[in-house]
This record gives sequence, structure tokens and C-alpha cells, in this order.
Amino acid sequence: MSKKITDESGKTYVEKKPFYKKGCFWIVAVVVVAIIIGAVAGGGSGSDNGGTKVEKTTAKSKKSSAKKTPKFYKVGDTVKVGDVVYTLKSVEKTDERNEMNDKQFKNVLKVVYHVKNEGSDELPIGADLDVYGPDNNKLDTYPINGTTINSVAAGKEADVTTGFGTDKLGDFELQFKPLVSVNKAAKFKVNVQ
Repeated sequence: MSKKITDESGKTYVEKKPFYKKGCFWIVAVVVVAIIIGAVAGGGSGSDNGGTKVEKTTAKSKKSSAKKTPKFYKVGDTVKVGDVVYTLKSVEKTDERNEMNDKQFKNVLKVVYHVKNEGSDELPIGADLDVYGPDNNKLDTYPINGTTINSVAAGKEADVTTGFGTDKLGDFELQFKPLVSVNKAAKFKVNVQ
């Protein structure tokens, strides 16, 4: 916002904010820095499904040779995308409905996943998941009890619950990626009937 200043002789001057104090400057700066960091870091693992699967260390897994990366991850898998570790806990149909929602769907999916922030900054959670239905269309989010829209501090963990509306059931593709990230999304495939 500009400020008007009148001097002793009656002349009016407009004092403007420096460019670096304007909000849009910082938004553009953060996006540019994120793109540069992503380019320098390599932008992901290069696999089709995004992310890097985190294996639980057991005697059996130490002895086995490296397995081929699956095309899609599944419920129970733990995957790292950048500095964030995601574990998909469950995807199920729920009878819960929100009468206040503008659009009503035949089916509502309840997705529960775990997030571990291994980065150095606070991480927004709840908006880091996109779901695509059997017809490959992106699903709308659907507010259900326990929906998580929050953040998790650096080095901390949280469970996240979110809902998605769909008219069709079948195979769903879930893509996990931090809200502001240039990394490739980790892709999970689940079937809900």
C-alpha cells in the first residue's frame, strides 16, 4: 500500500513499498528457488512410480538381491519423496456423508496415511495427495470427520485422514507429493469395491 506524504511547501509525494517487501515477490522467489533445487537434486528417482521405496531391514531382506521396482506401490508400502516419507495405511469406502458439501457422490473413499517430515522446514499435510478414479479423472476432495489439513514440524510425524468423492468404484491411483515440490509423485494403486 502506498503512503502519501506532504512536505512543508504543500507538495504531495507517494512513498511506495520496495519490491522486496511485496508478497508476490516472495511467492515468485520461493517457486524459483524450489525449481532450482529440484533441478540440482535431479528431480526425483527416475522411476515411473516416483519416490524411493523404504525397505524394512530384516535378515531376509539383507540376503535378497535388489528387486525390480514395482510399477505402482500398494497399501502398506513406505515411500520417500524428497524429504518426506509416506506410508499408505488404508483406503476404504465409507458410509459417512457431509450434507453441507455442494456435490454429493455415490461413494466416498476414506484414505489414511502416515507422513514423516525428514526436512528442515514445517510441512503442510492433507493437501499432498491426488487421487484418480477408474476413468482416470482426478477425484474431488470430500470433507469427512477427522479430515486433516494441518502441518507437521521438521523431524516429526503425523497420521493424515482425508476423503474423496467418486461415483465409480474400481482401481484408484493415489499420488503422494509434498505440496510445494519438484519431485516426482509416488504412485500407489488400490482396488476398492
